[in-house]
Amino acid sequence: MANFDDNAVVLKHAVGTRLFHWGLVLGFLPAALTGIALWLRPFSETGMHLTMQVHIVGAWILSLSCVYFFLFQYRRVISFWREIFTWTKSDVEWMKVSGGYPQKMFFGKIIEVPAMRKMNSGQKMMGIMVFFGTIFIIVSGWILYAALPAVPKEIAQYADLIHLVLGLLITLCVIFGHITLSLYNWNECVCMFGDGTMKVNDAAHHNELWVNEDIEPVKKA
Repeated sequence: MANFDDNAVVLKHAVGTRLFHWGLVLGFLPAALTGIALWLRPFSETGMHLTMQVHIVGAWILSLSCVYFFLFQYRRVISFWREIFTWTKSDVEWMKVSGGYPQKMFFGKIIEVPAMRKMNSGQKMMGIMVFFGTIFIIVSGWILYAALPAVPKEIAQYADLIHLVLGLLITLCVIFGHITLSLYNWNECVCMFGDGTMKVNDAAHHNELWVNEDIEPVKKA
């Protein structure tokens, strides 16, 4: 690894990326959880009405967060695309062992995994799923919310089906995959939702290639 001071930190997530993730937390999670409730309908009529209102507010926050990121952080969007669609033999090997997470979390066994850049292979896969899935969810959701009287019945039915199936799939992947592993790697979580910096040694543990080749050390404020 490149020679850095033990206390050196690196800016891993810029402010635009962090704001976008806050928007996802405040928008996607309420929309996802209330969406499941709207599907199962466990509450009274008053409760379901409130659930729908929360769902709509969450959808607005999610939509505006995505629009903000695409319009004002387009360079990071391009960088994100380049990252998630660039796969090498190391990514295949990483996926074969799921980054060593099942072995470590369930059996306490640490195995060797290929060195990664800023995003590991699991994050790339999640990024592809969330990128395309979120587009379909937002478009189908706005059809159901704002364009329902104007669209043919068949389109409304397909929009409803797409919204439900993709919403459930992405919710399960995000909650049991992305969020779970984010909390497990607590330093990564604090970095994303804090000031965006972390110690170089911590970054190197998961992103060795990125640390060696791309990072820019900064002083912690």
